[in-house]
Amino acid sequence: MRKVRWASVWTVVGACAVALAMLWVVLRGRVWAWIPFFLAAGVAVREIRFLQRARRPADAGFDERRRGQADEGRGRRR
Repeated sequence: MRKVRWASVWTVVGACAVALAMLWVVLRGRVWAWIPFFLAAGVAVREIRFLQRARRPADAGFDERRRGQADEGRGRRR
């Protein structure tokens, strides 16, 4: 079993709660609430992507080379 990153999970939960609250405020007619809505949604998306990358193995076996590594010549596209 993998180690759960509870801080990131709670960050996602909190950011989603704030985003939903701000969406409710936007729907009630407060234009200023768009700013915290987008900030909270951005934080949630960033943390979800971080959690997904953390679960993926270091070498996932994709055809593309990793950034910063020299190309070995195989699978090279032009």
